[in-house]
Amino acid sequence: MKGDSITRPAASTGSPSDRSSEPSSPRRVMDAIINGINKGRYVPGQRLIEADLTRELGVSRGPVREAFKLLSGEGVLVLSKNRGAYVQAQSRREVKDTLVVLEVLAGLAAKLAARHIDEGDNRKVFTRVFKEAISHGEGGETQAFLESRRRFYDVLYDIGGNRELRGILPRMRITLMRLQFQAFVSRKQHESQLRELRAIAESVPEGDPKKAERTAKSHLRRRRLSLTTLPEEAYAAANQL
Repeated sequence: MKGDSITRPAASTGSPSDRSSEPSSPRRVMDAIINGINKGRYVPGQRLIEADLTRELGVSRGPVREAFKLLSGEGVLVLSKNRGAYVQAQSRREVKDTLVVLEVLAGLAAKLAARHIDEGDNRKVFTRVFKEAISHGEGGETQAFLESRRRFYDVLYDIGGNRELRGILPRMRITLMRLQFQAFVSRKQHESQLRELRAIAESVPEGDPKKAERTAKSHLRRRRLSLTTLPEEAYAAANQL
C-alpha cells in the first residue's frame, strides 16, 4: 500500500457547475475519497455509491470506476463484483501484522526524531502538534483527536528526515485502523493512550535516541494488545467484506 495520504491534494469544494469544468480524472476522484476517509466521512466497511460520487464531483462513471480500481490496488477499497466498492476494514490478523511492523517503524522514527529535534524549528513544531493532540484528546476518542494525533505522528516521522521510512509508512492503513476501532476504545484505554503520547512527546525532546525508541515501541506493543483483544464486533466489518 502506498503511504502518501497526507500529500494528496484536497478535493475541490466548488459548486457542481464549477467542478464540471475541471478535468474529470480518476485522480481527482481518488483525492476526494482519500480526503473523505481522513475526515471520517467514509469509514471501514462503508459502501461507496458510484452515483453519489459522480453527482458530487461532476464527473462521469468512467473516472469513478477507474478510481475504485486504483484504490483497490492500494488496499484502500475492496471491490465486489455484485456488491460494489467498500472502504477496507481489517481483520484481527491483519491488525496484528500491521502493528508488529509499525512497532519497528515507530521506534526508528522516534529515534531519528530525537537525533534531529534541535534542527531548524523541529522542536517548536513538535511541541505545537503534541499540545494540539492532547487538547483534542481531552474530549475523548473524537474525530478531532484522531486527526490531531495523526498530525503528531506525521511530524514525528518527518522530523527524522528519512525519506525511505516515510515512503514505506502505511499511512492509509493506520487511518483506516483508527476509524475502525474508534467506537471500541474505552475511556480507560483512551487515557492510557494520552499518557503514552505524553511519554513519547517527552522522550524525543530529551535528545536520547535509545530512550525515544524504547518509548515508542512500548506504546505500539500495548496498542497491539488492546486492539487484538477487542470483541468480535470490532471486526464485523472485515468479516462481511
